[in-house]
Amino acid sequence: MKKILQIILGVIALGFLIVIIKDNFFTDANTKSYNDGWDAYDKQQYEMAIFNFNHVDPTKKPDVLVGLGSSYLKIGDYRNAIQNLKKAYDIDYGKGTQDYEKVLISLGMSYLYSGDLEKGKQFLEKARQLGTSDLEINFKILDSLERKQR
Repeated sequence: MKKILQIILGVIALGFLIVIIKDNFFTDANTKSYNDGWDAYDKQQYEMAIFNFNHVDPTKKPDVLVGLGSSYLKIGDYRNAIQNLKKAYDIDYGKGTQDYEKVLISLGMSYLYSGDLEKGKQFLEKARQLGTSDLEINFKILDSLERKQR
C-alpha cells in the first residue's frame, strides 16, 4: 500500500513538473505576455498589463490593442489610450460584436477626458447608432464637460 501511494505521488509530481516546464519553456513569449497582460488587467494592475501588452504582436493578437487602450484609459493616459483604441477601431476590431461597441465607447470617453469633446461625441454617437444601451452616463459626462467648457 505504501509503495502504491509513493507511485501515485510520484506521478502527480511528474505531472506538475511537466506543466511547469511546458509553460516556461514551450510557450512563446508573445503568448506568455498576452496571458500575463490579461491576468494583470483582470486584477486591475493596469501598469503591469500595459507592460505585458506592449510585448505582444498586435497583428497576431489584435485584442491586445483594446487591452492597452483600456489600461491607459484607466490610469488617465488619454493620449496613449486614444492611440491604441484608434488602431483597434481602424482595423474594425470586433465589428458586429459588443467588443466593437466597447471600442467606440472607450475611444469616445478617451477623447472626452482628453478635452476633445467633438470627437468624443462622434464616437459615442456611433455607439448609440449601433443600439448600444447604457450610454446615458456617458452622455451626462459629455453634457457636464460641455457646460464646463462654456
